[in-house]
Amino acid sequence: MLKRLFIAIDPEPALLDTIFRLISTIKREYPVEGMRYTAPQNLHLTLLFLGDTDENLIPKIGNRLDKICQNFTEFDLEFANLGAFPSRRNPRILWLGVNNPEPVSVLAKAIIHDSGMVAAPEKDQFSPHLTLGRVSESARGVSEEVFSRLFAKLGNVKAGSTRIREVLLYQSVLKPGGPAYTVLSRHALKKLC
Repeated sequence: MLKRLFIAIDPEPALLDTIFRLISTIKREYPVEGMRYTAPQNLHLTLLFLGDTDENLIPKIGNRLDKICQNFTEFDLEFANLGAFPSRRNPRILWLGVNNPEPVSVLAKAIIHDSGMVAAPEKDQFSPHLTLGRVSESARGVSEEVFSRLFAKLGNVKAGSTRIREVLLYQSVLKPGGPAYTVLSRHALKKLC
């Protein structure tokens, strides 16, 4: 049986609360018809999207993640600055970036390039971010002025820092109301001394 999987890290609850307040401010002050915002419980930073994966491979993936995580120490990430894919002028995905991407980028590359991982073809295009929302087809182009004001006012926002202590293997189930994520396994990084 196939399961839709991805590997991610999660911000600590205190930072998630701050980010949720940021999303609430954006919804209230910069409303975009048709914008779908990420539910608070679904906020995460994806390291690698594995896609539809044979469930028999889950133990092997977990073992590989344990080995990789033994080579990395806990680290802090500072979340700041709003951005958009593919660009601020043509937003399809609204995201919150990372001010100090090196530690998470090195971890992601170790996972992405591990021979035990079977991943999607875009695996070399890692860009650390938290997806805050997705712009629906109907809203694209219509709300250019709203996004312009949003980026002018909140583009350089600083959300805060979080300690990254573990890597998680998630299952994603697509539902009409949005995806539901389940943690399948947790893989601890080495503790700071």
